[in-house]
Amino acid sequence: MRAASLLALPVFALVAAACSSSPAPAPAEGAPLGTSKSAIINGQVDTTHDAVVAIILQEGQQGGICSGTIVKVDTARNIGWVATAAHCVEIPPVLVVQGADFAKSDALRYEIIDWKADSRYTGQAGSSYDFAVIRIAGVDASTPTIPLVTSPDGLASGTPVVSVGYGRTTLNSSGVEDQNSQRRRVAKTLSQIGQTQIAYNMSTNGICQGDSGGPVLVGAGGSEEVVGIHSYVQGDCNGLGVSGRVQAGASFWNAELTKALPADDCALCGKVANSGKGTCATLTNNCLSDKECGGYYECLSQGGSKAACTAKFPKAEGPFNAAANCTCTRACATQCAGGIDCKSVPKCGYKFPAGDCTKCTESTCCDEALECASDGTCYVCLKTGDADPECATNAARKKLATCVASQCKTDCAGTGLDNGADPEVPEGSSGGAPTGAAPGGGGTTTTTTTGCAVTHGSSSAGTSGVLLAMLGLASAGFARRRRRAF
Repeated sequence: MRAASLLALPVFALVAAACSSSPAPAPAEGAPLGTSKSAIINGQVDTTHDAVVAIILQEGQQGGICSGTIVKVDTARNIGWVATAAHCVEIPPVLVVQGADFAKSDALRYEIIDWKADSRYTGQAGSSYDFAVIRIAGVDASTPTIPLVTSPDGLASGTPVVSVGYGRTTLNSSGVEDQNSQRRRVAKTLSQIGQTQIAYNMSTNGICQGDSGGPVLVGAGGSEEVVGIHSYVQGDCNGLGVSGRVQAGASFWNAELTKALPADDCALCGKVANSGKGTCATLTNNCLSDKECGGYYECLSQGGSKAACTAKFPKAEGPFNAAANCTCTRACATQCAGGIDCKSVPKCGYKFPAGDCTKCTESTCCDEALECASDGTCYVCLKTGDADPECATNAARKKLATCVASQCKTDCAGTGLDNGADPEVPEGSSGGAPTGAAPGGGGTTTTTTTGCAVTHGSSSAGTSGVLLAMLGLASAGFARRRRRAF
């Protein structure tokens, strides 16, 4: 980790607010600019500060990466508060990622609810009150936090501190396109203390682009507190590293951490379900880590047609649709019932032919249908009328067939939906497979991966943009360019 100017990392055309050199005055006049060009000693890879997160910024062709800290959680509503820098929300934040390496597929991803910057921040490099709070969805009792200091911080020249963030590890002047995605830390000693800012010398090591918004910590272990928010640097990440003094923003922090919670509606439910360890986030991660489903996504993201990608990855369509339509069919079916986004999504995960069999199946065997539709093999079995020999032994298919044979024997006679039912359950007619069945909610999807965010389009109203954005993040490249002064 190094310090540069405003330390946000540009993803493809990172805006200038988090990572560029700045001639702005330091907390104390006459601060050294740090013009040394000797190699900066990198910070250590950090495996302990899990509350420090990466913030992905995106708007049009501009994007960036900042750091932040989860400082509070409400586990009853699954809402979390992330403290970061005001310049880190000049380009809208679109995702918060928690993990030692934010580019890894096992990192936890949180959707953004809203954000607010301190109104006293002027937007100029070097401005005081470079503070912002982002509210995220999907936190739970296991989500780590590091609190903001709430009493006089007791800081003085010589106070030992630790800075943490996801910034670049090489000098800007090195010409290296730094692709660091790991969380790192560096131990420093404060050299200057002002009313609104604190600083340390970075001639040997420090913060840099991407570390903007990250914390300056005091204390050890469970007693650590955030006393500063990385704001900007002077020099080429080897001059003076300046952070906003948390104590100076007390009124802002208090207002943001105590303001009214958002309405518990379909939109919020979807964000919660698609974040952290939520139901839909789990389905998304399962898809991402599965060779077939992950390959299907990559095929679509590279411009392949749905038909071509399905032919290449025949067992991916079910798991992909299950993740894409999860908000409508599983996690938020009640809150989102009747909503336009869920209108075309099959209630039980698969579009069965209209008729009495479907009505009965959806009323008595919906859970079994959902399980079947999310299973790669079982989904294919429904599409092909159990043509694959695997259908006879597939557990999800047998479970659905057994439910149908038991609960919908008369209504589903002759449809073949009860094919493979357990012997002890009376079977209906073994007539032909369902006709006209089509994948539920899959739609024709095209995805464009740009930097660290993904834009998406789908002919299915139910396809979740979250799925595309989250899947895209894991495979996206992050170009770190200067934004402004860190």
